[in-house]
Amino acid sequence: MVIARLIDGDGVDRGMHNFLVPLRSMNDHKLLSGVTTGDIGPKIGYNNMDNGFARFENVLIPRRNMAMRFATVDETGKYNKKTVSDAASKVSYITMMQVRSFIVDAAGMNLAMACTVSIRYSAVRKQGFDADDNTNKDGKQREVQIIDYRQQQHRLFPLLAASYCFFFTGKRLLHQLQIMEQSLVSGQGDITKEEVADVHASSSSLKSFTTMITADGIEECRKACGGHGFLQSSGLPELATTYLQNPTVEGDNYMLPQQVIKVLLKLVQAVQSGDEEEISKYQKCDSSYLISPLQTIFTGENTKPDQFLAKTEKDVEDLNVLLHAFSHRSARMLVEVAKQLNKDLTSGRTMQTAWNDALVLMMRSSRAHALYILLRNFMTGVEEETSKSNSILGQAETAVIKDLAVLFGLYWIERDMGDFLEDGYLSAHHVRWIRRGVIKMLTKIRPNAVALVDARDFSDFRLKSALGRWDGDVYPAVMRAAKKDPLNASEPGPGYEEHLKRLIVGGVGKYTGTVARL
Repeated sequence: MVIARLIDGDGVDRGMHNFLVPLRSMNDHKLLSGVTTGDIGPKIGYNNMDNGFARFENVLIPRRNMAMRFATVDETGKYNKKTVSDAASKVSYITMMQVRSFIVDAAGMNLAMACTVSIRYSAVRKQGFDADDNTNKDGKQREVQIIDYRQQQHRLFPLLAASYCFFFTGKRLLHQLQIMEQSLVSGQGDITKEEVADVHASSSSLKSFTTMITADGIEECRKACGGHGFLQSSGLPELATTYLQNPTVEGDNYMLPQQVIKVLLKLVQAVQSGDEEEISKYQKCDSSYLISPLQTIFTGENTKPDQFLAKTEKDVEDLNVLLHAFSHRSARMLVEVAKQLNKDLTSGRTMQTAWNDALVLMMRSSRAHALYILLRNFMTGVEEETSKSNSILGQAETAVIKDLAVLFGLYWIERDMGDFLEDGYLSAHHVRWIRRGVIKMLTKIRPNAVALVDARDFSDFRLKSALGRWDGDVYPAVMRAAKKDPLNASEPGPGYEEHLKRLIVGGVGKYTGTVARL
């Protein structure tokens, strides 16, 4: 299937259409005239997948090879576009977005695999001694598991929290799209174009953010395993390089935010103009959370700005407090994008130039939107699971996963602190509370860290890692993997008989000393 521009018999460019183009002869399997194909060559990873190229030069195909469900070209070259029901066009759009829900879910799975390897290894690997330990009768201090070092926890536990968050969000996004699709196919539901566009914006921001965090997170997990993480037998290099395609496929991560902002700016415009009829179209959308903070911004620009809801240090562990912070940040940054575009256009600049100058801010705004959706879905996912009569989560398990959600929220506020300080939403004492809150959550999660990765139930066969073994028998596994190297297959090693023996044993010649050439 080739997607190419269609120019009709009148010379009018009708845009992109689908065409079935034969590549090889049915007689001898040779390439047809004008067709050139091949493999693109070695890649950084994912080399078990063959990716090819195709070039077409003056290739003729029958007219019937055009996909003509929605548009036709007759024998005279006349183009005719068929009338397509609104529901059918929306269903096609939703099918594309379902792929993004799979990508978000897969981001969580791949990040969880990396966390499983690095956290299990961190629980086995020991380095340094505990000066506060006096339990050993022989007077020796306890060796410290590297997972007990706060820095190691700060590197790995937020990624563990993200893997759970992506899991809940991917499932929820897919469920949301399936309900929309069923409503459209059955004709029993009224799905508006605003709702479809809004899910497109959500899925675009989520795809962009989750794949970037997972790609970077897998590499961080590898580095957290020290030198052993550099071994192929750790399983992490292959996992990292195989996953690296995801920030690019199905929409480049730096292009998708533009689509997010295009949709959300329409809501900003509706709220700013006070058009209640237009605002009401977004009440069922993911972006409906923006309506209230946007109204606060537009009606209170000359009053005291919105403030962080935490009144005590304990309040920073309240997920609703954290969610409010994310909603405020998302709305404010979206308004910043709108203001910058409006300022540039008012000064006489073209839309293309104004849009280009706002791209960096758009990326940050899209990220803010994604983080709100992620934390909200994390919260609702846990709540919905625990409310089921057959839920596998008891009170203790729910408390542990909620700790992960709190860590996720606090960590990303800490990491993006400037966004919250910029307009005075956070004060200096709020910053201190948040940073201490992150450390507190790391401490709470530590006793359950290994159990949290074990809960994903990845088999040793799937992980393919000497470091992330379920039984913790790391070092014998590393040695077994090393012994499989061809360089270790013989003793002495290769090259001894051919080259080194004569130098070591004799036979090359007698050394007679060096004579200066003067």
